[in-house]
Amino acid sequence: MNKYKSLENDYQNLSKQRNELNNKLNTLSRENTAMQSRIQELEARVRDMQALTEECDKLQKELKDLRAMIERLNANYSKETTDMLKQIQADREELLRREDELLKRQQQIEQMQSEMDLRNRRMAELESILARKDSAVNALRAKVSDALLGFEGKGLTVTQKNGKVYVSMDDKLLFKSGSYDIDPQGANAIRELAKVLALNTDINVMVEGHTDNVPYKGKGDLKDNWDLSVKRATTVVRALLQNPGVAPRRVLAAGHSEYMPLDNRATAEARQKNRRTEIILTPKLDELLNILDNY
Repeated sequence: MNKYKSLENDYQNLSKQRNELNNKLNTLSRENTAMQSRIQELEARVRDMQALTEECDKLQKELKDLRAMIERLNANYSKETTDMLKQIQADREELLRREDELLKRQQQIEQMQSEMDLRNRRMAELESILARKDSAVNALRAKVSDALLGFEGKGLTVTQKNGKVYVSMDDKLLFKSGSYDIDPQGANAIRELAKVLALNTDINVMVEGHTDNVPYKGKGDLKDNWDLSVKRATTVVRALLQNPGVAPRRVLAAGHSEYMPLDNRATAEARQKNRRTEIILTPKLDELLNILDNY
């Protein structure tokens, strides 16, 4: 009996222990399941971490490449910027140079315009003076022609050319052959001309003596046609100066001998033309000369 109870007690104890062990086993099983789940979770997280690490490495590489690219871009940008600044500076200097050149040209143009305006004014003055001169020459020719009307066609002609009035007298009107004494009729013509000159004090007078090419064979102080031409010119000057209204400073005498002929033919008619005394009347051009001196 006692043995039975002992066995029953042992059985109960073993059952109790079995139940406890089953409970522990169940607890361990649950914990194992939880641990397996935790392990799986951790493994998943490890895989995620590995993927993140790989992604991080990839990003690090991309970042490194990007930084290298940025450095290259910065280097290129710096060079391009430097080159651009140099070009800008060169363009600026060229622009300043062209502005200076343009300013100089503008100043030259203004100076040329000023000079052109001055020349135009002087040209207008010259034209005005020349117009007055032409008018004066025309009036002078008319006065001289009127004064010497009775002598024209008798070895005396009055012409106008190159802004001057030419009074040409043949030898037959003024002088006998080889002589420088004025003929009375020629002296009358000289007196009439002197009256016109006395009333027109702004006229300069040039008296030119001309001979033909026949050598002078006279006697006395005259040696040749040079002497004869000069002596005839001075004789006419003295005749003009007998009128007190003709100032000596207005009159000039010159002899050309045979070297300014009107007709080069070797004929008596040509020689007659060449033997002449020309009185050249020129309005004073003081205004014109002053303007020309200022050019």
